[in-house]
Amino acid sequence: MDLGIGNDLKDVEKAVGEFCEKELDQDYLQKIEDEHRYPRELFEKIGKLGIIGVGFSEDVGGSGYGALGHVVAVTEMCRRLPGMGMALSLGYIPSFVVDISGTREQREKYIRPLIEGKYIAAFSVTEPDSGSDIGSLKTRIEEKDDSFIVNGSKIFTTNAGYADFYTLLTKDGDHLTALLFDKEQIDKNGPEHFEINDLGRKMGINTTASGELVFSDFRVPKDHILGQRGKGKKVALPGFELSRIVIAAQAFGSMLHGYEKAADYAKKRKQFGRPIIKFQSIEHDLVDMYVETEKCRSLLYKAAWLYDRKDPEATKYASIVKLVIPESAIEILNRSIDILGGYGYMRDQGLEGALRDVRITSIYEGTNKIQKNIIAKTLY
Repeated sequence: MDLGIGNDLKDVEKAVGEFCEKELDQDYLQKIEDEHRYPRELFEKIGKLGIIGVGFSEDVGGSGYGALGHVVAVTEMCRRLPGMGMALSLGYIPSFVVDISGTREQREKYIRPLIEGKYIAAFSVTEPDSGSDIGSLKTRIEEKDDSFIVNGSKIFTTNAGYADFYTLLTKDGDHLTALLFDKEQIDKNGPEHFEINDLGRKMGINTTASGELVFSDFRVPKDHILGQRGKGKKVALPGFELSRIVIAAQAFGSMLHGYEKAADYAKKRKQFGRPIIKFQSIEHDLVDMYVETEKCRSLLYKAAWLYDRKDPEATKYASIVKLVIPESAIEILNRSIDILGGYGYMRDQGLEGALRDVRITSIYEGTNKIQKNIIAKTLY
């Protein structure tokens, strides 16, 4: 098993880096954070450049590099500017469930334009009283004529309000069913049947919205089922698995951002007549951080490698990287701020924002405790 990346993906990494160098800017990030606005214009650009499509299959317009392709692209975006890289990748991570379980027609309708940067996706699972326990969902569907009627509410839906299509996990009798709906259904139902409430500012990733969706006799055509009716859990879990690997890449790129910024600062900052990197305590801190990044890189590439080969071990490793890498990223960003001292605490340096942004990676797509449960089931 080769835990590195080949020349093709190195070229992808270079192209993503060049785009980020030209287009991603800390001042602009802070501006749209303050405005609580999604960077749609940049999402469209990464679509046109093929960055979104790196990991998607060629039959819908992607480059076919699989999970490892997604990891390389997302890592590099987050390495350059964590908050922006996370926001841009969150525009398409929720689409994985559609790409994996959708019909050819559904993938053509939704995934192809998403890859081109024209569509943004949302995946709505969590409810006010149902988080990790998806079996306790209360948003229900009932069959009526040629449609399903949806009643209930969802919460913490990323991209709510500006997403072009949504995947909705619902209770269907004693089972779960996944449905797809888009702006056409929203417009047809009208505001009396569908409401979106922005939950406001968060600790981090304020370039994205987290919203509440409220359904009141909301009508969805029967042919908008994703996967098989009553098999919603089977539809959702493979999407979660790939998302966990790519979210770990968000954390990994953010970790690299912190380490590289701290190392660069330590080489330039002088105290007591010499660069602070010459003090053993700082040097040892940086070595510890570097070693941790290399450990995480190996785990992340292995998880993607296993996933792309449909290896049964992929489920376990997806949870391992989702557990380990966010925790390591939080620790490294904290230590990076320590090395920069007061400067690290200032907003314009970007580290405090990166720390706030990366904190969510240990929560969404399954908390650390859930990842430990999954790992335990594969071991014992």
